[in-house]
Amino acid sequence: MTDNLTFIFALLTLAVVLLASLPLLSACGGGGGQAVIPAPETVANDTEPPATVSETPEPTAAPEPTPINGVKASDGKVAFYQLAPDKNSLMMSYVIKTANGKVIVIDGGIDGQGLDKDPYLPSAIRAILGLSDGEYFEVEAWFLTHHHKDHFYELAKMLKDYTPEDNFRINNFYFNFPNIGVEWKSSAGDKDHDLEHGMILYAAFDNYYSAVPFEGIKGADIPESDWKKPEGAENYYYNLINGCVINDANIGAEGGLSIEVDGVRFDILQKWYKASQNVNSTSTVIRMVYKEHSCLFLGDAYTDAGSKLLKKYGAEALKSEYVQMSHHGQNGTDKRFYVNIDAENSIRLWPIPVWVWNVDKSGPYNTYQTRKWVGLPEDYRDFEAQGLGDTGRDFVTGLYKAFPENPSSVNSWTEEVLNAQRVGLFD
Repeated sequence: MTDNLTFIFALLTLAVVLLASLPLLSACGGGGGQAVIPAPETVANDTEPPATVSETPEPTAAPEPTPINGVKASDGKVAFYQLAPDKNSLMMSYVIKTANGKVIVIDGGIDGQGLDKDPYLPSAIRAILGLSDGEYFEVEAWFLTHHHKDHFYELAKMLKDYTPEDNFRINNFYFNFPNIGVEWKSSAGDKDHDLEHGMILYAAFDNYYSAVPFEGIKGADIPESDWKKPEGAENYYYNLINGCVINDANIGAEGGLSIEVDGVRFDILQKWYKASQNVNSTSTVIRMVYKEHSCLFLGDAYTDAGSKLLKKYGAEALKSEYVQMSHHGQNGTDKRFYVNIDAENSIRLWPIPVWVWNVDKSGPYNTYQTRKWVGLPEDYRDFEAQGLGDTGRDFVTGLYKAFPENPSSVNSWTEEVLNAQRVGLFD
């Protein structure tokens, strides 16, 4: 009997111990969610494990973004992209990532195949920064050259339906479009202004600043009393921003307006003027400078705009390492302009769809002529046959070796695509 009582007492003691240990087991299990596990990158190989589960690890910084093309947002290099989501859309879009991960956009596009599709640029920027779909990013400065949808409509699409869930912010807008029919009227007629899409852009600014409080524009003296849109006003923020920094007074007689973002300088050389012949010739002309690197952005500058640039600055001041070929490489500035700025010895950027590049003398575009002016074969077939697209002297968007399968998804902006569309990486 004594042995039996001893055995029963032992079983009861074991049960009590087991029951007492259940809360501790629950607290350590995955379902309880109580334990905090340090991120793997914060624990060195020779670090001793915590003495007890209840120890609280030190807070850790957010992990570095995944490198794209081996480039992180903070790697000390400037990455320069001429973007295109497909080979057929007519557009001009440049993204510059500074040494410390600041983002600058020039134009953005888009007309043609991508006109009615979802915005592509948020995904492209996130991929450039090594972010995932939906992660937050900022654009420090966004420049627009002129009033045509193949240059400004991507911005309109991003802003017209903007909500905070889109998770991005644009800090500064820089552009100067003519007040249509008041200060200036295109000799090409009303259709030249692209008013239909322009009205969408104007309203898009009001929508954006209804979600993101307006806090001014760097370089502009906008009184704080004007930051809030008056009730019932239309196109308020477009009118407030247009020309607030890029204007005749700031540029001055000598072209003295410079906008700097994280060591990258943007010299504003020219805006529209009353003698401009058409909307293309109202293009704001910008020269980007970073250390010994430079790029002349001509937008769609027409022959009259090119002549005015040469007269004001002289050829030597306009010569640049990179030259963006005006009006997508056809019917823009003329032979005299390209010869004077020595474009034959520059790196040439062609924001041009394949159907505008692949033309000969019988076609409606004079791309063949521009090619000849800068020392290239007139025939596009000779350009490809001679392997000139692989020399690093000409970047033609319609001939890129890779495009995103789904431009509105970060995952489609792969390393292969970004390698194909990156035109410079500067130390």
